[in-house]
Amino acid sequence: MTELQSGHKVKSLRSDRGGEFMSNEFLAYCSEAGIQRQLTVAYSPQQNGVVERKNMTVVEMAKSMLHEKSLPYEFWAEAVHTAVYLLNRCPSKSLEKMTPFEAYTGRKPGIAHLKVFGCLCHVLIPSVLRHKLEENSHKCIFVGYGLCEKGYRLYDPKTRKIILSRDVYFDEEVSWKWENPSNADVGIPMPDGNQDTAETEQRVLDEQSQFLDTQMQMEEEEIAPQGEEMLDDTQRLDHTPHKWRSINDIMA
Repeated sequence: MTELQSGHKVKSLRSDRGGEFMSNEFLAYCSEAGIQRQLTVAYSPQQNGVVERKNMTVVEMAKSMLHEKSLPYEFWAEAVHTAVYLLNRCPSKSLEKMTPFEAYTGRKPGIAHLKVFGCLCHVLIPSVLRHKLEENSHKCIFVGYGLCEKGYRLYDPKTRKIILSRDVYFDEEVSWKWENPSNADVGIPMPDGNQDTAETEQRVLDEQSQFLDTQMQMEEEEIAPQGEEMLDDTQRLDHTPHKWRSINDIMA
């Protein structure tokens, strides 16, 4: 790939003695292609200082990007890829203020599409995937740039998947609040299956009965005249007097 894209032949390859560089398949490939190997002494990373220092730069940059937007560590691969993408488009002193991208391709890189890693964005939902009453966009998190596409890599918190899109509106000053309860899934609390439902039903019935008794007592107090005592059963208007003597005894 390097030879096809740059037009230059790989003459030598310098690396440490890692297992990925010392396998029989890789050694056979280098021998067949005529690539000279330059290996470091065991346990001497100082002899490969340029690569080690650049690797540290990438890791530190990715760590800063994750902590700046409070992203989980699960996005470390996306952060490392974005860090390398940005470093390849930054001027380098060893290349006389030229970017690695320009030194490799022979043209200056475009930077108008660069966005803040981990910022909140709104992705357009294609019309074929929604009906007229649904929202036109949904919130996502920007996590990088497309590898082979002219688009952005976005993380959808609802589906927990990485999607690619070019129709994106970025809010670079806002980040996703991972610890905010409003971002969590909202559910309806259901009673525990082990809870005694009989006690719950009895408590509800007792509360209803107490409420009805209170209502009846309030209605009786409203009917009674103010400043008068409550009448007993013998003083009520609908009380029928008892017949104590006959009419003959009264006329005698």
